[in-house]
This record gives sequence, structure tokens and C-alpha cells, in this order.
Amino acid sequence: MDAEGLWFSKIEREYSADLGEFRWTEEQRTWDWRDLTTVELVRTKDGKKKLILRRRGEVQTRYGRPDKIDSDGGPFDATLRYMLGIDIDKGIGKIETDYYTAKVRDHVKDRWIMIGPKMRWSFQIGEDAWIWQWAEEGPGSSGGHQKAPIGEVYKYIKDILEAGELVYTNKFNLNVGQNDECSPVIYQPAVDGMKNFIREIHCFKRPPTEEGMEMEVTLVFNNEELRKHRVLNKIYERVRLAKYGRLKDIESFVIMADSPDEKASGLRFTKIYSGHHNLEEDTIHGDPEPDLPPHRVRYYADEYRHPIIFVNTSNHAMAEHDTNPDLWKWEYVPWVEDRPFVSDKMSRKEVDRPYRSSLERTFEGLTRRLMNLSG
Repeated sequence: MDAEGLWFSKIEREYSADLGEFRWTEEQRTWDWRDLTTVELVRTKDGKKKLILRRRGEVQTRYGRPDKIDSDGGPFDATLRYMLGIDIDKGIGKIETDYYTAKVRDHVKDRWIMIGPKMRWSFQIGEDAWIWQWAEEGPGSSGGHQKAPIGEVYKYIKDILEAGELVYTNKFNLNVGQNDECSPVIYQPAVDGMKNFIREIHCFKRPPTEEGMEMEVTLVFNNEELRKHRVLNKIYERVRLAKYGRLKDIESFVIMADSPDEKASGLRFTKIYSGHHNLEEDTIHGDPEPDLPPHRVRYYADEYRHPIIFVNTSNHAMAEHDTNPDLWKWEYVPWVEDRPFVSDKMSRKEVDRPYRSSLERTFEGLTRRLMNLSG
């Protein structure tokens, strides 16, 4: 359902992300987010009703899309996509009118902006969240809230809830262009993404076997911040630089799919499975053995070729389920054109090659020279 022009507010605990450490506090406040794009009402496997919210932001990037940099070296205007799920089992309230002052974060200028007080229309969802719009803004607003976007979204939710016909689904609509190749959609807590975002996603199709097709997915992160052990960050960076010749963290997992339709059926997260651990953890390396049974795909995006993966911890351990439900997620869709990251098809070996340590490169060079001399 189109939600252009709407806002979302929620009473939530404050969190701290200073110096690379993420932690929840006991203080609460109302958080405001603008630029909603869509809402989708779904029923989960356990019978709960959830409202899936999506919003967008804009960012200029040079390194994220080197294929889009013009001859003058100017940045590429990309779109950041966000997703959040809200429990809505208790229904929704009526549309009400009040005066409100919104407080939003300007990440470009690193400051808070106050908007208002202005008249708004809003309705409550769940126990402590609201969807709303400014009364004097948006198409149809002159005709009252019934004809405004807030009224249309309210009617969409109310009609579905009252009909009682909402059925379980594990396939969610992205409202982006279709893609026929097997590839994942990745979600990562947006707090973590401030310094720890994904730079590259590579989907490498391994040679098919009798058991089916395997897609090796490699994620290149900007950096890996240790949240609980931030005092070790600089030491960890030096160790990684010496050992791997890079500061970027690179992780890989495998999608197991049925041939020839490439429907994703299983996932292997060798040494990077998060289990139930969340963003506050930074030393999680679940599924230590490569021959463990694969995890079943829990959710899909648009088609069964697109399994949904959640990056759950600060050291980028991941899973087929979300362990940070109260946090907005970056939504990484590899096939959209306005993405702020590289999307390619290199293997893990190819991705690793530019980041090999100087010692490894020197040893490889010596080996080649010795082989040439012996030949």
C-alpha cells in the first residue's frame, strides 16, 4: 500500500552508539521518521499480525557505485531503503487531530531538526506507535483526512483487520522491479550501518550438481566495529590489516536452491551464524563446521528465488531470522538501479584477491619466479 507523504512515530528506549559501542538505555523518548513509502499488513507463522513499514533516504556516494561516477568524478545520487515490522495484534485507533512538533535527525549536517508545531492527523498502531501526516500537506488534504493519504492507509489496514481474512505468508513485497536470478535481500540494523554498512554484494553461482544449485554470496562490509569490546577495535584493525591486508570485513554464506527454477530452500552460515544473538554481541561465530545441516529459509522477498537474510551482530554474524526487531533495518536489494553499493557476481576467491596481505602477495610472487626458473 502506497504511504508516500506519511510519517511514523514510536515510543522507544534510547540507545547509545558512541565509540563503536551499541547499548540500550532505560530512558524512553518518541522517535519520528518521515518519508514512508509503503505499508504492508501480514500474518506471521505464529499467528501474529504485523505491519511492515518501508521508508527511504537519499545519499551521495562515490565509492558505493564506481560504475556510476561521471567523467568529472561527481557523486552518484543513490537511495537508502529501510524496513521495520510493527506488531499490530491489538488493532488500530481512530484518526485524531492534534498539534505536534517532530524531531528528526539530519545525518548530513549531524544535527537534530525541529518541525512544528503544526496540525496533524494520526492514528495509533500497536501500543506505542503512530502513523500520521501534516494536515495541510499531501494530495487530497484539503478534503479532510478521509481523502488524504492517511485516510487511505487507515482504510486499508482497518478493512483487512475487520474482514479477518489475513492469511499467513512468508513472502513479502518489495515493490521494486522483478529479478529472475537467485539472489538474497539483506537486512542490517541501520544503527550499525552508520559505520559498518555493506559496500558490496556478490552472488556467484557454483557449478550445478545432482543435489541442485548453490549460490555463494559474499558481503564486503565497510568496517567491523566491536560493540561490547570497543577498546579492542584499534588492535583488531591492526591484526586484520596485517593478516588480511584490509580493514574491510568480508563474509560469505551459501544459498542452496532447487534446479532449474533456482527456488531457494536452504542456507549455510559456516562460522558466521548468529543464532539468537543481537547487535550488542561482537564475538559470535555459530555453525563452526561446514557439514552441519542447512537452515531452512524463513522469509522470501517477492519470489522464492530471493531469500531474506538478517545481519544480526556487530561482527556480522547472520541468520534467517531477525534478532533486532525494534531497530530499523537497511534494506539491500542487489538488483535495484539506485542502490548505494556494488552488486556483482565474483566468487569469494576473486573478492579476496585485492585484499590479500603484502606477505601473501610477496610469497606468491616468489613462488612464480621459482617456478619460472625451474622451468
